[in-house]
Amino acid sequence: MIIDYIRSLGLGPWTWIVGGLLLLAVEVIAPGNIFVWFGLAAVFTGVVSIIADLSWQIGLLVFGISSLLFVVVGRRFFARSSASTEPLLNRRTDRLTGTTYTLTEPIVGGVGKVRINDANWRVKGPDLPSGTRVRIVGHEGAVLRVERDDR
Repeated sequence: MIIDYIRSLGLGPWTWIVGGLLLLAVEVIAPGNIFVWFGLAAVFTGVVSIIADLSWQIGLLVFGISSLLFVVVGRRFFARSSASTEPLLNRRTDRLTGTTYTLTEPIVGGVGKVRINDANWRVKGPDLPSGTRVRIVGHEGAVLRVERDDR
């Protein structure tokens, strides 16, 4: 019954090609580097089906095998490396450790401010007057820990 229904649809090679193009469009809308391989496999199946006049069963088999090959080969050659050349890229407070700046507001009661680029950062450390050079020695969340820089 299901097989008769599939035969009655008259699915041909162009169905594979249109389906593959739709899968490629889905990849553009929802990128994830997975639909592209199934889309290419469907287009490939359509082209093979045009050349060899495949039955739907053989077409489905070609699609399954080519999908598997496209996914494995594609993931291998186009996989993104998780290793970054800048490991502290998104950890700004860690990148600031060891740098020196001038206090813009004095540290009173253990809390003051320093200007770094275009932002004011809260700092914790010993009481120091405004204009003192401080070195960042660590952080507690977004609050930088500092000490006097005597260099």
